[in-house]
Amino acid sequence: MDQKKKIVRNPVQDRSIARKENLIEAAYKLVKRNGYNETGIRDIVEEAGVSIGTFYSYYKDKNDIALEVIRKYSEEFYGNLATETIESLPENADMTRIILGILTRMRKSALKNKKLHKEFAILSLSDQTLAIAVKKIERERIGTEVFKLFEYFGKNRNLRSDPAALLIAQRAMDDIITYMVLQGFDIPDDKILEETALMIGKYLEIS
Repeated sequence: MDQKKKIVRNPVQDRSIARKENLIEAAYKLVKRNGYNETGIRDIVEEAGVSIGTFYSYYKDKNDIALEVIRKYSEEFYGNLATETIESLPENADMTRIILGILTRMRKSALKNKKLHKEFAILSLSDQTLAIAVKKIERERIGTEVFKLFEYFGKNRNLRSDPAALLIAQRAMDDIITYMVLQGFDIPDDKILEETALMIGKYLEIS
């Protein structure tokens, strides 16, 4: 039987859950180090110390585990944005300062994982299945972080909170950071971040 046609299973026992997590950790480590296209299924199972049959009991193919890797990176990239921003700023900080704090942390995280950030940016343009997954996962993480930020900073403010407005703000921030990290501007990064924060801050805050 073709491996890709096998029905994959969701682990319920502790041992099986640990084995699957080990595969995800191995894939994440290898993709960060070598890139997605240079990481094969055999590389992943060797790194994880399991058989290739074990891999196919949890995943249909490499793209299937790539979704887990993307989710893990998204958690790392977006996971502390709200908490760190809240901890660093007073509750009455203006929106421009809040957005600047978020952008600064996004840039730091993207630079820390520059190769992986580039890989997923390219994959989201070249692979439709992964592109859809990236958008879904990003929205999940951004939604979680935005909720925390609105809960803390949104008191006594009139802010845009409709999905379209938040999506536009998120895409603007992501695209600026991605271009900054992968291509670079001929204007200092700090200036670009300040102007982007000013633009998005004015857009989100309704006077």
